[in-house]
Amino acid sequence: MIPKQSLPTLEEALSGTLYGNQKPDSHQIIMLDPDELIEIEDQPFHPYSPEQLAELAEDIKANGQINPCTIRKKDGKYIILAGRNRKRACKLVGLKVSCIIIECDDPTANLILVNSNLNQRQKLLPSEKAFAYKLQKESYEAKGQRKTAAAVAEQNSENVKLIQRYIKLTRLTKELLNMVDSERLPLMVGVEFACLSTDDMDTISLYLADHPNVPVSVEAAKKIRKLSPVTETELDQFFYPDEYEDPQISRDATKTPKQKKQPALTSISLKIKDLERLDCGFDFQDADKTQIRKFVMDSLKHYFASLLGKGSL
Repeated sequence: MIPKQSLPTLEEALSGTLYGNQKPDSHQIIMLDPDELIEIEDQPFHPYSPEQLAELAEDIKANGQINPCTIRKKDGKYIILAGRNRKRACKLVGLKVSCIIIECDDPTANLILVNSNLNQRQKLLPSEKAFAYKLQKESYEAKGQRKTAAAVAEQNSENVKLIQRYIKLTRLTKELLNMVDSERLPLMVGVEFACLSTDDMDTISLYLADHPNVPVSVEAAKKIRKLSPVTETELDQFFYPDEYEDPQISRDATKTPKQKKQPALTSISLKIKDLERLDCGFDFQDADKTQIRKFVMDSLKHYFASLLGKGSL
């Protein structure tokens, strides 16, 4: 469910926070074809789902486009700073797009993009907030402002520590960040894992994908950080301690300590970068888990069949 369009006040529409130091009479609304407008691809926010977009399109078709898109002209092209979904909705119903053109530098353009989405969207994923706050901070830094984390916190009515924690999430691998977005991992667990190396994060994400029912608390994440470099065996020992029997040092010198009991393996994890070293011509990056598994299994079958054919087994 998306919010219905609402008409901003004059102060909101022309606020210094959103548009910088622009004069009110410098903002003239023009109508442009949707195909003339270029979206910024590398931005923190996900576009509306098809259902959300259809709902917005119906609203615009019935009531018109109440809020103009904010755009800038750069290198002869019209770039959308705010209103990507409105532009898509207008195209869906065959309408031209109402736009306000502003002149601004790159840091101000980034602030308009971020602030407009943070102010208008009802619900944002942790990853969207993380990259939005990071972009805000970088934009304030580019403008020469000091205490940029504090500026971001003030802009979003948050405390500085929370802003810093969100920004830490941007260090996570895509797989772990997706787990935070899907609530598979709590936000603070993601913050703890963000301090690990990429290899450690890859190992953890593969393990958690293979063990979807294993819960991870903040306290557990802190202990896992101390295991670095993290291995699958260490994670097994950490999450399933009852399956491992600790050595018992006997007071009787004639008795030998019990050895650690290794549980039967039920699965193993392979890293994509290790598979790519095989130089087998398979495109691992564009394949999903099912396709990769089928490729590995078929390759093993072919390998063992060739051994059997040669009488090696």
